[in-house]
Amino acid sequence: MRVHSSAARISGSPAVQRAVGRARQAARDTAAKLPRPAEQKVSLKATDFTGVRTTGLLLDGDEASLARKAARRLGLARTLDDTSAWAAFGAVAALLRVVDDGNRRSVVVDTAGPRSVFSRWVTKIGFAPVAVDVMRPEVVGDAIDAGSVDLVVRLHPHSSDPLTVDEDLARGTAALRRGGLIMITLRLGPREAGGVAVADLRSLIARADEQGLSLVGDIPLEEGRQANVVAAGESGNFGLALLTFRRR
Repeated sequence: MRVHSSAARISGSPAVQRAVGRARQAARDTAAKLPRPAEQKVSLKATDFTGVRTTGLLLDGDEASLARKAARRLGLARTLDDTSAWAAFGAVAALLRVVDDGNRRSVVVDTAGPRSVFSRWVTKIGFAPVAVDVMRPEVVGDAIDAGSVDLVVRLHPHSSDPLTVDEDLARGTAALRRGGLIMITLRLGPREAGGVAVADLRSLIARADEQGLSLVGDIPLEEGRQANVVAAGESGNFGLALLTFRRR
């Protein structure tokens, strides 16, 4: 018993605790100085995203799951969020097929921040996305120059609010060069739940066109009918709309 009591007194003494603390800090400092392996980039081409829609409606969880699995097969970072994967996959397709010239020099702004699925994926393929919310007042012209951006995204789970989506598009477009893209997602569903109907989307597309934004892709009539059926079929059902606009 005396041995155990002495050991307890020694280990609990201030001198020993200070020594242990110094040793732990030295270990942390050494670890911080060690070179870390650079994250391996993935070489992808526009043809890797042939057939991926840049405008469309997500009405089926299986479709979102397939998008996430396809991204993983291409070597993009893992995610457990199927819906975010579906939206980000369409945005990456737009970036590679429409915006980028193959040199990975396009200026990309992600309003959701650097840890979004989209930002992680485009970083993996060689871009350097900027995390700044150009859809907030006075950001364009202050934090970022007007007309200097190739692509702006606001994607699920940080979708645009139906009440402010026109302002989001106007402010985000101010950052775009001519020919640049702006991509947003909107929740489909009842208005009281923060969603929009297909008719609301078509109205938004018409208003955006009047402001110099052309829709890239389309929402077929049959897809719109299916969305209305899904929304009306069961309470609580909702989907997601991905819209891509090009600044004229």
